[in-house]
Amino acid sequence: MRRLIPSLLLCLLAPVLTSCAWNREELLRMFKGKERTDEAQLKKVGVKEEDLSKFAVKDEAPAPPPEKQPVAEPPKPAPVTKARTAVIPAPVIRSAPAKAAPVAPAKPTDAAYPADYPEELKAVDAKAAGSWALFRPTFRADEKMMLDVDYLGMTVGKVVLRYRGLKTMSEKPVHHFQAYFKSAPFYSAIYELDDQLDTFVAADKFVGLRSNLVQRESKQNVDEVQLYDRETLRTTAYQKLVRDGKTKNKKWEEFMPRWSIDPLSVLWLIRGMPLKERDVYYLPLVNKGKTLVLEATVEGREKIKTKAGEFSTIRVRAFTQYTGKTLKSGDMTFWLSDDEQHTLLRAKAKIKIGSVFAEITPGS
Repeated sequence: MRRLIPSLLLCLLAPVLTSCAWNREELLRMFKGKERTDEAQLKKVGVKEEDLSKFAVKDEAPAPPPEKQPVAEPPKPAPVTKARTAVIPAPVIRSAPAKAAPVAPAKPTDAAYPADYPEELKAVDAKAAGSWALFRPTFRADEKMMLDVDYLGMTVGKVVLRYRGLKTMSEKPVHHFQAYFKSAPFYSAIYELDDQLDTFVAADKFVGLRSNLVQRESKQNVDEVQLYDRETLRTTAYQKLVRDGKTKNKKWEEFMPRWSIDPLSVLWLIRGMPLKERDVYYLPLVNKGKTLVLEATVEGREKIKTKAGEFSTIRVRAFTQYTGKTLKSGDMTFWLSDDEQHTLLRAKAKIKIGSVFAEITPGS
């Protein structure tokens, strides 16, 4: 989106601004057939051989464990009549004391960190653990949120957010989330964007495991894979960029917080919070080796009017700040439905020139 905004100013001079309408049939065709993730992308960007199988995703959920068969109780023996006999004490045999069995080393607990793990990330974990303890999933199987992206009063693109259900990674269940972005017809004549992001989150602790980004744009193609190794607490990101006929490959590798997630799945994490007024949630995001701390504050409740109608909402302000001192921070506001689902209805992000809005569309 950052590359998109400067070019949007050109639209002010374009005579095709009036042709911003979306054809619903075209939209349905546009996002059809994207249920599966391109597993070949891992090799394309240069993921290490040993990680190809570790982070591979199967499109079906893990098989449930087999039901335990009831064990039949053995028949009770018939009562035995004891005969009266003289009691002869058994001889006492003194033997050498038995040697104690060797004790296996204790397995590392959740509190264990690598020896060279940064102290500042331990502090991040200590604050984030309390927020994760409050999370309860609110999303439904195959739910879909379709939003218009507006800037300077114009609809410049469409975002579709989906939950694709449970998949399998390393024989464990993972949640699969997706986001698509497609530039509007009028803007595509100037600069076309067709982007897809898939993320996978551990079902037990709801922490990020992997994300796949595919950007197909007028001037460049980007393939990007980010892996989050929860055993070593290290993240590795791979990027393949093709621009002007030249290919560039980049790689990032750093430590990450134990309690952390990718920048897309955090939306579903926020939706699963209690969202009580004045609550503050501390949510670390990891992107290309950098840790971004998001503080989500529940500001209050209000009614809003959208293209899809009027809704009662919960307003959440999300302020982000990198742990590094040289990187910029950000400021966003979300309006979530004031019900059990906490569906995203509107979002606003402040930028250098105005704000970018995303708002739910009719029929979502």
